[in-house]
Amino acid sequence: MSISNLSRRSFITSSIAFGFAAAATPIHAANVSSVMRGDAVKWNGTVINLDPLKKYYRGKFGKGIWTSKKGLSKKGVELVKILQAAGSDGLESRDYLSALPKNIQSLTGKDLAGAELYLSQSFWKFGRDLSAGRTTPAVSEPDIIISRKTTDVKGWLTVANRRGPAKVVADLRPQHPQYLALRKALVKTKGAKARQIIVNMERWRWLPRSLGKKHVLVNQAAFEVRISDSGKTIDKRRVVVGKPYFKTPMFSHKIQYADFNPTWTVPRSIAGTEILPKLRKDASYLERNNYKVHTSWKANAPAMNPHSVDWNSVSSKDFPFKIVQQPGDNNALGQVKIMFPNKFNVYLHDTQAKNLFSQSSRAFSHGCIRVQNPLEFAEKVFGKRTLNQSKIKKILANPQTQRVTLKKPVPVHLTYFTTWVEGGKVMFHRDVYGRDKLVGNILFGRA
Repeated sequence: MSISNLSRRSFITSSIAFGFAAAATPIHAANVSSVMRGDAVKWNGTVINLDPLKKYYRGKFGKGIWTSKKGLSKKGVELVKILQAAGSDGLESRDYLSALPKNIQSLTGKDLAGAELYLSQSFWKFGRDLSAGRTTPAVSEPDIIISRKTTDVKGWLTVANRRGPAKVVADLRPQHPQYLALRKALVKTKGAKARQIIVNMERWRWLPRSLGKKHVLVNQAAFEVRISDSGKTIDKRRVVVGKPYFKTPMFSHKIQYADFNPTWTVPRSIAGTEILPKLRKDASYLERNNYKVHTSWKANAPAMNPHSVDWNSVSSKDFPFKIVQQPGDNNALGQVKIMFPNKFNVYLHDTQAKNLFSQSSRAFSHGCIRVQNPLEFAEKVFGKRTLNQSKIKKILANPQTQRVTLKKPVPVHLTYFTTWVEGGKVMFHRDVYGRDKLVGNILFGRA
């Protein structure tokens, strides 16, 4: 369906929002009922998707929000001003206003109805982009598992009609302190660094609106982990994350328990590529390093004698045996692992390689997160009433693995922020995994 005879003159500029309060000649108010047929309508060179808008307008008998007898209503003028300022949130105003003509004040009938629907679509798209992000969080990477937020178009339009669009936008804008700090910094930043800030603002939109009153946030790009409680950072320390080939994934979960004096079940990939070559040279490698080998990956598979296997005939791609390192001084996970069970089998843990924490770039693991001084960290996560250093010392005195469970799981967010505001200053981190480039290509197009 096409709404005809609209002016194709130049589209709006930064001054369009002004002077719309009254038209020279009163015109009829827009009623969209006559054009709300089908799934979409073509208007002024753009396609308006009607499906998300139908529930609201049908409930209002087609009555408009943004248009009136004098062209744009007060709410319409307010919305245009908001969309013109989209750049302050790292978004592009032309994505929401490019089809709106300068002569909107002279439109009538179906043409005015088209403008009404176009602005509602723009409002919906801006709200979606502002609250959930312009890109899909996964951005085609299998190691990013973040569900995109849902949109409530009818609810947004209802509130906008009652209280104005600014109220809705204020509620939809992320309220994370870092997002607001980056938004402020963006005003003063230009060029490549401004783009880097915009990419990171996009990532904040992907995260839950509330990270949790008390939560743990791992910033892989900064190689650090923070514990926050009631809006304050109560702990910050260095971490080692995955190598670029073994990227630490991005997702949110909840810490449920910690294992002290843990065992380490060697992932099949590591067993095949790193341990198997050593076994082919010397089958006693497992015994010397406190490993047990099991007949299969089944939970109840019995242990077996490593000398009974012809390791030269074992496939590295489909390693059939489960190898488990027992608790002890040389255990790869050290004295503690902090668990939030997930499909990637990643967690926070101690390490024998303490020297790596002195490196400025700390991407050395196979994906798990190694934490500096992890016993102190565990105490901060669990709280001293549950797990103080005295209790930890007693637990570690028992050489067997012991589990301590959180009464109330603590949210944990594995994130990737290459910009971070500290003390009013923006810190820029290296894009060690190339994730900024991938998101940037989507937001800005390939250079």
